[in-house]
Amino acid sequence: MESTTSNSLPTWASGAAGLRSVLACFLEVVFFWQLKLHRWWTKKSPRDILLESLAEARLFEEWEAAAFQLDECLGYDLWRQNPTSKYYDYRLIYERLQAIYEVRDEDDILGLVSLLRSGLVRNLGNITAPRLFNRAYAGTKLLIEDYITQLALAVDHVTTYPVTTTSGLTNQTKLNVIHDTRQAFGRSALVLQGGAIFGLCHLGVVKALHLRGLLPRIIAGTATGALIAALVGVHTEDELLDFLKGSSINLTAFTKSGKKEGEPTTKHTGWWQTLVRRVKRFIREGYFLDVSVLEQVVRANVGDITFQEAYFKTKRVLNITVSTDGSSGVPNLLNYLTAPNVLIWSAALASNASSTTTLYHPVTLFCKDDAGDIIPWQPASETTFRPWTHASYSDTRESPLHRIAELFNVNHFIVSQARPYLAPFLRSDLHHPNPTRPSHIYNMSLPLLRLIVMEIQHRLHQLNDLGILPPSIRRFLLDENIPGASLTLVPELSPSDFFRLLENPTPEALDKWILRGERSVWPAVGALKVRCAVEVELDRGYQVIRRRKPYEVDVGGSTGMPYSSHLSCGLDKEITPHPKHLNHQTFLTTQCTPGWPFPSLYTLALSAPSKPKQVHTPPHQTHGVAR
Repeated sequence: MESTTSNSLPTWASGAAGLRSVLACFLEVVFFWQLKLHRWWTKKSPRDILLESLAEARLFEEWEAAAFQLDECLGYDLWRQNPTSKYYDYRLIYERLQAIYEVRDEDDILGLVSLLRSGLVRNLGNITAPRLFNRAYAGTKLLIEDYITQLALAVDHVTTYPVTTTSGLTNQTKLNVIHDTRQAFGRSALVLQGGAIFGLCHLGVVKALHLRGLLPRIIAGTATGALIAALVGVHTEDELLDFLKGSSINLTAFTKSGKKEGEPTTKHTGWWQTLVRRVKRFIREGYFLDVSVLEQVVRANVGDITFQEAYFKTKRVLNITVSTDGSSGVPNLLNYLTAPNVLIWSAALASNASSTTTLYHPVTLFCKDDAGDIIPWQPASETTFRPWTHASYSDTRESPLHRIAELFNVNHFIVSQARPYLAPFLRSDLHHPNPTRPSHIYNMSLPLLRLIVMEIQHRLHQLNDLGILPPSIRRFLLDENIPGASLTLVPELSPSDFFRLLENPTPEALDKWILRGERSVWPAVGALKVRCAVEVELDRGYQVIRRRKPYEVDVGGSTGMPYSSHLSCGLDKEITPHPKHLNHQTFLTTQCTPGWPFPSLYTLALSAPSKPKQVHTPPHQTHGVAR
């Protein structure tokens, strides 16, 4: 009995050891596959990695490189190569592009002039439709980009074409052509709207547009936007880039203000005191920041310069909107035409008038007299400036933006919207500045949210038409009617950013706001090039030709200019000689294979007998080119 028991013990021990080995092996296999599953589940796809690169880019070149790679990853590069789309008239654009090639090949300068005059329209064939710019990240249809590039090259060709006795084109004729074409094409204006401390994003918007060569010469600002517009409107092209660095802006007034208010005993009590003080100021005045401190900041960075002096120095048209009681006759739009001798800093302060300043410390506009002395502006001596939320225009044609359109032939507005209560609801039709932030639930709920906001705005407009809605609520909740085509740029704002309303601006924080403003522009660069590249080249050509003698002849000049030309109109690339390789019909007949998306659609579209083929005759014989 004892021997049997002693023999079973080793057997049981060996069985237990084997069981432990099997269990250990099983657990090892489980842990292995668990780790593999976890890595597979948490592994980022190439798309997610590229989206993160877009969101974390600090330079436009980094963002653009990631955008090109993302388009290749998602197949959007093929969408760009395929010219067909129901959202624009690709036939018309293709024919216009071929007509430009023909007159350039024949060196027919008069035909090129006639072609430019006959159909230079910003939205020809609906090429600025937002749906053409919300799919691919790096741009839109290559046909549209090629067309805009060749238009800008054509304007540059006319500008630089040598004036000879046989060309039939004098400098005076060039000036007339460019001036008339520029007038017919229209101009763009940058509108900076409010935003409290979020208005510092406007500096980033200006910087991004300036670096891409797309900054309009006409700038308008309201409230905080007026302060930023004043800072930008007094600097030349060479000074602007250095000024837009956060360290170059004088913010000592905020530091002195913080010391004057005293250091808090603890961090929490100081935060609470700041919150209570600024909430009271917002309820009483409508502003979180002290207006007197803003005045010191603007005066320190702008100086005592008038609208006219700023225009002569920079050639930029600075516009500042103000709100008055309407009985004094003072214009609600101040610029070098309506108020040439008014000091810019005083106009910016009037645009930021609050309820308290209206009652106890009225804003005074200052100007320079003939001797250069600073005195109060007499036309506004009895004017009471009111907060911008109290602005009321019985006729929409009296609004400042309509006035800008009338004075400067503006038909296109680039709106930088930084108002914190409107920014979450004004997402552009273009790509989000931070494409990794929104979740799938957010993307699905965004159309519903927009529908709710549009319904609320519709009801508010109805109340406004009935005269029930108070002016302050109307201006606070309803965006201003824009008299023309527009593109809205909205910076990315998170809930944590609203706590920054309690902070004074610092150079470090300013750099962050500037970068955030730049990121709001980058997804819209492709759309802005299509809208503004030709306009910028027309403006550059006009400034070049007007400095020449009217009937000066280029002795020994050639009869034409080569295709290679580097433009300053935001195209940012060299154009290779003779762009016939961009012929989209050749591309479709040689590159369309069964595996390529949409091969038959464009082939059938080109071969469809919708209208007879037109024979392009020399434009100087027909006084125009048929489209």
